[in-house]
Amino acid sequence: MRRALFQTFRNFYPRPGLSVRHKGSRSSKDADAAAASPLRRLLDEATAYGEPATPAEDPEMRWATQPYTTRPSEEPIDPRVDPRETTVLLFPGQGSQQVGMGKELMKVPTARDLYQLASSVVGWDVARVCTEGPGEELARRCQTAVMVTSLAALERVRDERPSALERVRAVAGFSLGEITALVFAGALTFEGALRLVELRAAAMSAASAERPGGMLTVWLSADARLGPALYAAREYATKQGVESPVCQVANYLFPGCKVIAGDEEALRYLERQGNTYGVKRAARVRVEGAFHTPLMARAEAAVATALRSVDVREPGVRVMSCVDAHAYGDVRDVRRRVAKLTTRAVRWEQTLHALYARPRGEKFPLTLALGPGGALRSTLRQVNAPAWDSSVQIDV
Repeated sequence: MRRALFQTFRNFYPRPGLSVRHKGSRSSKDADAAAASPLRRLLDEATAYGEPATPAEDPEMRWATQPYTTRPSEEPIDPRVDPRETTVLLFPGQGSQQVGMGKELMKVPTARDLYQLASSVVGWDVARVCTEGPGEELARRCQTAVMVTSLAALERVRDERPSALERVRAVAGFSLGEITALVFAGALTFEGALRLVELRAAAMSAASAERPGGMLTVWLSADARLGPALYAAREYATKQGVESPVCQVANYLFPGCKVIAGDEEALRYLERQGNTYGVKRAARVRVEGAFHTPLMARAEAAVATALRSVDVREPGVRVMSCVDAHAYGDVRDVRRRVAKLTTRAVRWEQTLHALYARPRGEKFPLTLALGPGGALRSTLRQVNAPAWDSSVQIDV
């Protein structure tokens, strides 16, 4: 059955064409040989606010003081290409899952087959967990579920608007979504990514159990003093007996909204005292760990080790990394940044600026937000309203 599914997908996921490629691109002969999508290859191969330790020394302050971008993009724009005739893909991360996701995609035969193929790799029924739950199981397996659903959404796009995928010029993903983006770009095989994501989820869960932590979304006033607030929270946690406490920005979402992660004592301090530093509102993120902080160091090490045995290739389309808002480079760069996705802050706001910065009056590409939830488009609207005007959510 698995072999039959492989054959079914042999003609799907063509590599998107590029009018401009970065240095080190493969020859046209190599490009033709790799013209298949990640799934095809699987078949063939089985404003940031700083969080300084002291108020003025941490390199993170660069994200608070420097402009997001001083250039239109990582690569020159071909003046012959109308931006409105190009496409950008955005993939969501964990936390976007909801029971019932994937039901719309079951109407697309290739999407159904993709779920079945994923299930044969990971050993559990991905479609059932996505569409039926229960919620507890979906939360536990959310990374794999969200990645597969996001890729299945591509099959809906291929079915309904195939030309959009032929015009993809850039892709990006929020945390886990960056791995999904690398699958689309051909840097990771589908099977390799599934196994990597399963390991990543287990490693992050183990790191969370070893040292409990959490995440807190904060909405900030224009004159908020987040850096001093985080410093004070760490000082409070130290007094409560926490050794080398962690409390820092984990996700840069949009101006005035960040996600903080760290030790529970520090987060509780922010919940109680944040208003004195300009925190207008705070809400807990429903996770059981301080993701995207040094508390995930053991998980990063596990992912880095696993990546040594994963087939990795240079991306065939520009993938903007939420680690530093720059495009991926060669194979070594892919391995390095994917491992960092566990401990480094998600600089999503900066990534969106890097993707959509352009001269005044320039048109914007079609943006497709793939996968469950509407957070990606909501965030895009806060960061770049004109780009949001040209975006579409693909229902799953």
